[in-house]
Amino acid sequence: MTQRPNYHLFSHGGLNILLDVPTGAVHVLDDIAARVLPYLAAGHEREVLQTEFSAAEIAEAQLAWEQLQQLADQGMLFNPEPHFNQRPGGGQLKALCLHVAHDCDLRCRYCFASTGSFGGTRSIMDFATAKAAVDMLFSSSARVYEIDFFGGEPLLNLDVVEETAAYARQQAQALGKRVNLTLTTNGYSMNQKVRDRLVALNLDIILSHDGREAVHNATRVRPGGLPSYQEITRNILALEPRLGERYYVRGTYTAFNMDFVQDIRHWLDLGLRRFSMEPVVLPAGSEMAITEKDLPRLQEQYWELAELALEKPFTYFHFNIDWERGQCGARRASGCGAGVEYAAVAPDGGIFPCHQFVGQDRWQIGNVHTGISNASLREQFLNLGIENKPVCQKCWARFHCGGGCHANAWWTNSSLEKPYELGCQLLKMRTEAAIYLKVKQALSQNSSEGDFHGKKEYKQAQ
Repeated sequence: MTQRPNYHLFSHGGLNILLDVPTGAVHVLDDIAARVLPYLAAGHEREVLQTEFSAAEIAEAQLAWEQLQQLADQGMLFNPEPHFNQRPGGGQLKALCLHVAHDCDLRCRYCFASTGSFGGTRSIMDFATAKAAVDMLFSSSARVYEIDFFGGEPLLNLDVVEETAAYARQQAQALGKRVNLTLTTNGYSMNQKVRDRLVALNLDIILSHDGREAVHNATRVRPGGLPSYQEITRNILALEPRLGERYYVRGTYTAFNMDFVQDIRHWLDLGLRRFSMEPVVLPAGSEMAITEKDLPRLQEQYWELAELALEKPFTYFHFNIDWERGQCGARRASGCGAGVEYAAVAPDGGIFPCHQFVGQDRWQIGNVHTGISNASLREQFLNLGIENKPVCQKCWARFHCGGGCHANAWWTNSSLEKPYELGCQLLKMRTEAAIYLKVKQALSQNSSEGDFHGKKEYKQAQ
């Protein structure tokens, strides 16, 4: 049987932070308590403290032992592995990525979608196909639906986006359900008229931008290799004030900008306050690919980003942790809903497990016009989760990702069950930084969201 770690202890910024892996509970330990923890976790008797700590430390070590044992007795430490009987949403389809355009007005050098064509003919989706996709989605028993208008570049097919959005909202109202709409755009063709139409659509918008001008222009180029920073930045800054909090700027960092926090600082200088910056996934040997040797530098970047978040008000998508309600238990175990709760629809109506599988015949589940033709493929995705991934069962961060991205696992390992190792390392860095940030914020507020265990009382830990 795989030995699953049930706690994770890490130190940064003068804090020893303890995560109870099964529950997600977080505690702050002083140095003595951090040294006591492994003995208690290993099942030693309390007498071990007499031999492992000096006479001057014994009293503090015994207090720490008592406090840690109390946490365990209260169900906040050393908990058993949770098991979940169903997937999030009960395994019902609830989200669609509508590829309304397999074409793009940019030629980004790291694009996984063959610069918008997904390896096929450049095309756009007609409304009949989009309507059939919405009808398929709404035939499930989910109560809340999600639709993302995607590409390529969806603004190249804005008429169909508008018509589909109106139809989806009409159908949701008729069924007494709710639909949330999102559009992902590179922003290049977002002139004044297009911006007005987007605001009228009243949806969430993901805006692609890579930060500093030199960085952005090195990767996000127009046909012919021409730069795009000036036009895209101007368009984003003209739209952002009209969106409130209904937007994120999404960037990609590559080997060209492993100092990506400088790109985030650039966004802040531009007045942008909601964003994510994510690592590129490319074949080994690509000049833009991130490698294992880059991890120490990237670790420093995530710590720097956490410190920056303490200084300035902004929302970084991957630092969002809800300690009050926590994450859905079933989602913690199964992670990505690709192929089950989530699917992507190509312009011709082809159904795929997610947007990263679109255009690959072996991954086609069916077509919105003819129905599901490969039920066994859906069943394969239904059974994916940390229970089916031995590597994940040994990882302390397993309930923060649920097994990781299936597409990245396949493209890097030719296996859905073997996660993308480099991505795992980056996720663990990001998760530690997110937890550290949350702890620092709680300590600065003297909040009851956390406790300081050891000789110090919580209020003295600021």
